[in-house]
Amino acid sequence: YIFNCQSWVTSCAFSKFHPNIVLGGTYSGQIVVWDTRTNKRTPVQRTALSASSHTHPVYCLQVIGTQNANNLISISNEGKMCSWNIEMMTQPQESMDLAYRTKPVAATRMVFPGVEVNNFIIGSEEGQAYSGSRHGNKAGIQESYEGHFGPITGLFYLR
Repeated sequence: YIFNCQSWVTSCAFSKFHPNIVLGGTYSGQIVVWDTRTNKRTPVQRTALSASSHTHPVYCLQVIGTQNANNLISISNEGKMCSWNIEMMTQPQESMDLAYRTKPVAATRMVFPGVEVNNFIIGSEEGQAYSGSRHGNKAGIQESYEGHFGPITGLFYLR
């Protein structure tokens, strides 16, 4: 398949729950959806350019959850995490500003350990990693881990 997009694609994800869908995060902050069942090279769905979603490049996408309850999580280097219903991408279901001790985090990568849907780890442009949670009384980033002198470009969780 060859797909086209009006903005540069900065991240890509596949969903084991939607095998015909290819998701793309763009430099403009939009998230686009291609469907391999159609003959279209252009996205069949795209998010609106809106302050309630991303306004900076989307550098990481991850589908989390189960067959019956799943979401697309996106992060951008403006320091925002959004949760989306893949079936209806008109606006995020939730959004969270990513900050550590009131300082915005320019997020570049994320991972949800194992089958986890609440706790996450984020890599940043300044080389720090952060851990946090999406829900609960401690929602947001709780911990910071130093160790890199450049942007974190990959995060993986090994069991």
